[in-house]
Amino acid sequence: MPKPEKKFHLSDKEFNLTEEDLNKIIKAQILRNKVRDAITVDLVPEQEQVWARHILLEDEETALEVLELLKEGGDFGALAQEHSTGPSGPNGGDLGWFKKEMMVEPFGEVAFSMEIGEISEPVETEFGWHIIQVLGHEMRPLSSEEFEQMKQEYFTTWLQEKREGADIQIFDYWIDRVPTKPEVPVQYRLQP
Repeated sequence: MPKPEKKFHLSDKEFNLTEEDLNKIIKAQILRNKVRDAITVDLVPEQEQVWARHILLEDEETALEVLELLKEGGDFGALAQEHSTGPSGPNGGDLGWFKKEMMVEPFGEVAFSMEIGEISEPVETEFGWHIIQVLGHEMRPLSSEEFEQMKQEYFTTWLQEKREGADIQIFDYWIDRVPTKPEVPVQYRLQP
């Protein structure tokens, strides 16, 4: 006599999973995690970061005027407090340390290509015109959460590249097996 299938309950909601189904799901997740760990083993918990400040202005003409004041020896922090329309203006435009992907393009591209102390030409983004000054540039440690995110992003990119280079066949036979009308459990059905 065959062993009866066990069904799993979570807060009195029934999932039509057999023990074998659940084991397959768990095994697939364990294997995925092991592959991710193997692929990301050489990553280090640090990332290139820049410390910068900026002056955000509404138009290019004003940005060029402020840039000229900087070239004439104006104090960056004071000019940021006086002219910047961004939330960092009252702090002299200081943005602190940041990773490249935290900033909109081309702001991040420009900031990461600059030398320490250098002041950029006006850079246009969706927020307006920025004059950027880089104050620091170094590899900085990541928190454990940031490192886990870095590993997941790296693995996802690696997996996508492998999928694009592979001849994958997807069989959508499951579509015919998915009910289009949900089935109401017996205990919740209205009785006549």
